[in-house]
Amino acid sequence: KLTDDIQPRVMPYLMQMLKTHGRTFFTWFGPIPVIIITDPAQIKEVLNKVYDFPKANTFPMFKLIVTGIVSYDGDKWAKHRRIINPAFHLEKIKIMVPAFHKSCSEVVGEWDKLVSDKGSSCEVDVWPWLVSLTADVISRTA
Repeated sequence: KLTDDIQPRVMPYLMQMLKTHGRTFFTWFGPIPVIIITDPAQIKEVLNKVYDFPKANTFPMFKLIVTGIVSYDGDKWAKHRRIINPAFHLEKIKIMVPAFHKSCSEVVGEWDKLVSDKGSSCEVDVWPWLVSLTADVISRTA
């Protein structure tokens, strides 16, 4: 059955564990024990208590590949979080929604043109479009 719900295909093990054990469960990623939480209140608590819940250094290459607040820990994470936090207040995000909508509408319009030019359906490499969309949204909201 064709559906847009890709989670069971992308993460079948985690979805089965979620159905079997509920919204919070323990599992292993190779030799590393992991607790999965999906409750928003618990997630907020973990993200706000950076010293009580340190990030696991599971993959040595991670710090080489990923940079920024995602890879920071401790005081460095807290400093950067304080810097970017005001940009994500609900009222500021509400002001940005029209710019998000305009940028997304333009991209979807371009995709509609591609489909109508090629017939009933076609395969589209969305990565360049998403890069352009991200840059467009940032420039419109900055």
